Amino acid sequence: MDLKVKDVINKEFIKLSPEMIGGDAVQILYKNKKAYAPVVEDGKLEGWVNALDLLTGCKHSKVEDLMLFVDEIKILNEDDKLTDDLISEMIKNEDIAYPVVNNNNEIVGTLSVFDILEYIYNTNLR
Repeated sequence: MDLKVKDVINKEFIKLSPEMIGGDAVQILYKNKKAYAPVVEDGKLEGWVNALDLLTGCKHSKVEDLMLFVDEIKILNEDDKLTDDLISEMIKNEDIAYPVVNNNNEIVGTLSVFDILEYIYNTNLR
């Protein structure tokens, strides 16, 4: 059986707006115990932020001025296979998570190392 990204992703994820102020975004991430979030406008992925980017930027700047743009990040499709190579890449690059889109480029979730660990735990250890 081939495992696909959509079988493991977190579908209940934090979304930030490009117009949101950085300080507000940090508070949302903190309250939800997240270190990353996709930046979404009209359901489409516009960029990606992590807490460190927000904290090192000006707290009064807009998220769009602090985010990584879609051409600067790895984006997964929900139908991509979850392979050993993908997991190895996440580990090697110390990437905590990636945004996941469908074929219409609509954000459908995030895939984090924690989602992968949770899947392994729930399927193999229980």
